[in-house]
Amino acid sequence: MREKIILLSALIVLGAAAVILILKQPDARFDGERISDQDSFALRFDRMNGSDSETIGFQKGDMLHVSWQIENGSVDIVIGQENEDPVYQANDRPAGDKADFFVMIPQTGSYTITVSAQKAKGKISFLKTSNE
Repeated sequence: MREKIILLSALIVLGAAAVILILKQPDARFDGERISDQDSFALRFDRMNGSDSETIGFQKGDMLHVSWQIENGSVDIVIGQENEDPVYQANDRPAGDKADFFVMIPQTGSYTITVSAQKAKGKISFLKTSNE
């Protein structure tokens, strides 16, 4: 009988520990659509927690068309080359925020576009426009 009580107590403790670990895990998921190719990167998301990125090659003077519409949560955006200051950065874009603009690319190279979101819903797109 004593062994059954010890076993039952151990199972209860393990079960409680498992529940705590599950509840402490961040809700890192993406429900939506991701589209990318050599000239564009777009996300449409009903739920996004975490980060996604894409690298696009540019020539000096190219333009990047950026647009977004954030419905819920918050979103951070960073566009830049590795080991360089970003050419564009927006932090904590809140629900209701909309934008549509161009970023000029200052030098030839590969630029990484990173979108980080917290409990976000919305859409965001980046489209390379050549200077030719």
